[in-house]
Amino acid sequence: MAELTAYEAGWRKVCGDLDNHPRIKILYAFQGELDTDFTDVTASWAALVGEQEVKAPAALEQCGLRFRELGRQWKSEGPNVNGEFYLTHIARASSPGLEGEWIESWEGKKLFRSSQLRTIDDHPVTGTGHYAALRLLPCEGEPEIWWVAEPRYGAWRMDVGYREYLEMLQLTKGAFDWQFLFTRAPLGNEEFERVCDRMENMLDALPVLFPEHDYEPLRERFSARLRDGCS
Repeated sequence: MAELTAYEAGWRKVCGDLDNHPRIKILYAFQGELDTDFTDVTASWAALVGEQEVKAPAALEQCGLRFRELGRQWKSEGPNVNGEFYLTHIARASSPGLEGEWIESWEGKKLFRSSQLRTIDDHPVTGTGHYAALRLLPCEGEPEIWWVAEPRYGAWRMDVGYREYLEMLQLTKGAFDWQFLFTRAPLGNEEFERVCDRMENMLDALPVLFPEHDYEPLRERFSARLRDGCS
């Protein structure tokens, strides 16, 4: 059996922290066997992009995950928060839409084809339809990360890269709607009221459930996003 890298072991710990927490109930688990077909990061990225000339995410070799699939759907017993994440091997990340389907960016109402996206995290059990994806743009810079929460909340470019996305996912454990903290979504608008409620629950609950982690930067970011209003 292949030995886990330190980064992969860190993700196993994230799952273990959820599995073994006395105040968290696991509703569904994807355990995370290693995908032995793709063990090299460079080859994995090449398999994903094919003949397209797309630059790999920064520091990809430091955050490479060889799991076929890894995820948890969970809810807390006590502090009111729940969440889900589902990661797949980057070489097998797939396009989220039908051939020819279009994605409309909330900002600027610009359209692009869903075939440019490769899903890196979603909610297959809860079935929200929301997902995070790499946007593959040939001959440009590092791939963008998009948070697609259609039809109600639209599609948003996130201001994090692939590695930063995974770091925030580890910190939040996939608590629902954390991704909006890293978008320009107008959280002060009425239509985002439920999103803000879930964020407030997350920021109240996670420091209690996981006191070994520092959630103050996320709380500060949330406050700043609310002050931005409808920007």
